[in-house]
Amino acid sequence: MTTPTLGAPSTALRAALQFYPAAYRRERGDELAAVFADTTAEADRSAVAREVFDLAAYGLRVRLGLTGASVAGRVLALAAPMVAGALAGSGLVPWVSNPDQAAFRLTWDHSYTTYALTIAPPVAAILLALAALLGRWAAVRVVSLGLALFGLTVLAQAFSGPIFLDWWWAGYVGMATVPSMISALLLVAAPTELLPGPTWRTRGLVLASMAGGGLLVALQRWDDTRFPLDVQWFVVLLIVPVLLTFTALRGWLAPAAVGVAVLSLTMAAGLFNIWREAHGLSRLLPVALPVVVLLLLVAVGMQRIGIGGGAGGGPGDGSGRSLA
Repeated sequence: MTTPTLGAPSTALRAALQFYPAAYRRERGDELAAVFADTTAEADRSAVAREVFDLAAYGLRVRLGLTGASVAGRVLALAAPMVAGALAGSGLVPWVSNPDQAAFRLTWDHSYTTYALTIAPPVAAILLALAALLGRWAAVRVVSLGLALFGLTVLAQAFSGPIFLDWWWAGYVGMATVPSMISALLLVAAPTELLPGPTWRTRGLVLASMAGGGLLVALQRWDDTRFPLDVQWFVVLLIVPVLLTFTALRGWLAPAAVGVAVLSLTMAAGLFNIWREAHGLSRLLPVALPVVVLLLLVAVGMQRIGIGGGAGGGPGDGSGRSLA
């Protein structure tokens, strides 16, 4: 592919095109460069920068197989209302079901930091739920990234606080914080053009997922070190959604989306509690390795049986990106 001479933006354009797979660049690189030249002909520097960013971001999607034409992209778009609802419900329920905890924190420490850390999560959960119900996916992504950043900060404190790293405490904190990071990544990765509008079906999915996410957190009670759920439940809440995600190999995208949404909440808690009950990694490996091998055999078997008609598409399929 020969990139047209575009003056100053040409270097940035060439850099953006490097995000695309080589085969995609050979096939459609000239078209992308021509459209870019047309749309930025009369644009100022900020507009050109946005176009370069959009071009690079879409190239990354193509490389990762997360476009609207790919199976993974369509699964994430279907899962987005459930992921957003589950994240909102899991973030809101602890503060609603246990207001004494928030009241204790606010009376124990009157600093502005404590007030912010106490009030921000439930407020963000409410904003996230409202944005998802209204189909405002840009706002959903912004709020979810904010919750992810908050969770990352709390988790970093758990790792950096003690002189000797306490893996138990870090994992315990991770159960409550990692889901927000996973959910934010899933929501950002979902193709924007496939995200649903504010229909009654979408709102129903959001509300049902809020109830489900809140129920999972209420049953677990993250602030209770007795761990009310037995380890068998954590195995079920980990293995079952993993198996559901495998249905994407047969073109069954809806069940796969449910599996992705459930895993966004249960994966961290499931892995941590299975590790905890096994009393260490050395005791866990002899049991975990056969399970992982069995899951891989199931995935390979489902793929070899044949992919259903709804599972077409791949990283390089589709109509390409419009820069207009």
